[in-house]
Amino acid sequence: MDSIVYYCSAKSGSRSWDLWPRNYDYEYEILSGILLKTSVGELNINPSIVKELFLNRPHVLVLGGYFDATMWLAFAVGLILKIPVIFWTEGTKEPQSILGAMTRSLRILFLKKSSAVVVPGRLSRNYVISLGADTRNVFVAPNAIENELFVNASYKYRLHNEELKARLGYKSKVVILYVGRLHKEKGVTFLLEAFGKLKSEIDDIALVIVGYGELYNTLHKLCQEKKINDVVFAGAILDYKQLIEYYSMADIFVLPTLGDVWGFVINEAMACGLPVVATRASQAAQEMIRSRENGYIVKEADAGELFDALKKLVCDAKLREKMGKKSKQIVTYQFDVKRMVEGFMYAINYAIGTNIEGNLIVFA
Repeated sequence: MDSIVYYCSAKSGSRSWDLWPRNYDYEYEILSGILLKTSVGELNINPSIVKELFLNRPHVLVLGGYFDATMWLAFAVGLILKIPVIFWTEGTKEPQSILGAMTRSLRILFLKKSSAVVVPGRLSRNYVISLGADTRNVFVAPNAIENELFVNASYKYRLHNEELKARLGYKSKVVILYVGRLHKEKGVTFLLEAFGKLKSEIDDIALVIVGYGELYNTLHKLCQEKKINDVVFAGAILDYKQLIEYYSMADIFVLPTLGDVWGFVINEAMACGLPVVATRASQAAQEMIRSRENGYIVKEADAGELFDALKKLVCDAKLREKMGKKSKQIVTYQFDVKRMVEGFMYAINYAIGTNIEGNLIVFA
């Protein structure tokens, strides 16, 4: 099977890729284009995708996302050339924005006109069906990371767990870890509230926050005002080895998000053998956390439920160990790249109605 991947840009807002070691054994190209920053968000326009599709005439076209004009162009060309289009989306609910309202009709059109739809989990599946997607055309390809990279590195680092904690001055303490952007929608203020209450009852705990964002200074100030001790702001970590060190040093992982279409940090934490506490607002949490087996799912924006779940884990080392092992087992056998690929292959075979070997697949 031959394939070519087209990227609309190398970066998206504060996010960037190609920071970790990967062996790219596929053909890809970053399209030239224009990035427009508007009051309703960023828009990529890559007119060159039209030329690429007319020249290459792929047997199937996989499109991810619906906010960029480039996707609209590619979708239109696919219909004109009668190329089966597979729409890949992680959306779980209606976007609460002007851009979301403006693109609703386009989302519905994409879903109804696509030969197949690929989603990562049940929340996305229910959402696309509610917009009119045919249940027979919807396929699940669970989001996955390079599990082996995290599993192997964390195994090595965990042998020196206490040494890693000692670097931060928290040897023998139970470390709770958060990894992610420091923005309002991530719910970190509720985490600090829950941790502050927990800290007033149990002294031998620490909270490590890995990430950066617009609330960085605000959260610092909040800790000072509320006198919440033993909170470490590690900043943004771009080196994968250093990031896995933090996962390996931690005893509990928490994602207090108010809304995440997925939440790959849950994949990462589970691959490193951590029990996970996350809100139901994360699709990854609802797909990957088995309540009371490898963690707890709590209500979003509820510091009380966060406190209760974290306290159970902080106070029970055997429970943490048991749940951590279960996390690694779940992510290894149910959320690996092989299963994700299988989901796409089912969708592709369904879309073109035959074996795809030798055909060209284009991702945009």
